[in-house]
Amino acid sequence: MKKPYKIAAKAIIFEGDRVLVLRKSKAERSAKDTHGWDFPGGGLEPSEPLMDALYREVKEETGLQIKVVGPAYIYDDIQDEKHLIIIKFACQNPVGEVKLSAEHDNFYWTELGELDQAPYPEWMKEEIRRAHRIYMQ
Repeated sequence: MKKPYKIAAKAIIFEGDRVLVLRKSKAERSAKDTHGWDFPGGGLEPSEPLMDALYREVKEETGLQIKVVGPAYIYDDIQDEKHLIIIKFACQNPVGEVKLSAEHDNFYWTELGELDQAPYPEWMKEEIRRAHRIYMQ
C-alpha cells in the first residue's frame, strides 16, 4: 500500500549556551501518547517551500523569528497512515518574546551545561548536541 508523504521542519534554537525546548500541552500529550517534549515546527502546507514552513511554524508556535544555521538531523518514520520525514535545523538569533500557541503549555531555555540532568529523552539530548556542533561551526 502506498502511503502519503508528510514533511515537517523543526527548529533547534540556540541563544548563547541555551537551547529552547517546548512542553506539549496536556491535550497534545494525552492525544498522542507522547513524552511531551518538542522543538518548534511542523508540517509543510501544500506547495509551501521547506524554509517558509519552518519560519511560519516557529513564529506560530513561539512568536519568535530565527536565523537558520543549517540542517542538523533528518528523521524518517514510516507510520501506519503516512510516511513522515522530519528535518531539524540548528537555528540561532531568536528575536522576540516567547508566546506559545495552544499546542504547548511551557517552554524552557535549557543551559547546555545542564543538558545531561535535563528530563528530556536521550534521543532529544543527542539531537541538541548534534545541532549545537553545527551552531558552533
